[in-house]
Amino acid sequence: MTFPADPCRAQQVRQVIGTHLRCWRRSSLSDAVLLATTEAFANAVRHGSRSPRDRITVAMENSNEQLCVAISDQTPGQLPIVQSGTDLLAECGRGLALIEAVTDLWGVRPADEGLGKTVWLVFHTSAETEEPPPASNEPSSPQQAVSEKEPMPRLSYEEGRRQA
Repeated sequence: MTFPADPCRAQQVRQVIGTHLRCWRRSSLSDAVLLATTEAFANAVRHGSRSPRDRITVAMENSNEQLCVAISDQTPGQLPIVQSGTDLLAECGRGLALIEAVTDLWGVRPADEGLGKTVWLVFHTSAETEEPPPASNEPSSPQQAVSEKEPMPRLSYEEGRRQA
């Protein structure tokens, strides 16, 4: 899924992610996934884009073992670094610390073409965290563009699309 690099789009990203979590019966992960994805999207808008015309890609993969989210921008720049001694009362600068706190694994890597970077987030899942199937009036599967193959958290969205 691709979004304009506009902070106003964060709510739309949350809605799309939430819909997929419900369809995949992973609502128990919602708080952590939504928080981490929102923080990564906000960082991509703030530090990984030059204008709202830039694009940010959000990709998701679901398997029995883990749920992966990848947020990619296309702007060259410094890779994000978790700051030590983050002020917990500061208005900014806590996003990566929050991501670290709510994910099971996360990382960042530069894009293969040298433009931009991908922040990937991993949340471990198990049969115990899966909810019962949705009621018949709810959609049984998310949009066709999202894959339920084995996750590849280190791949960028474009790499994943080329392999699909």
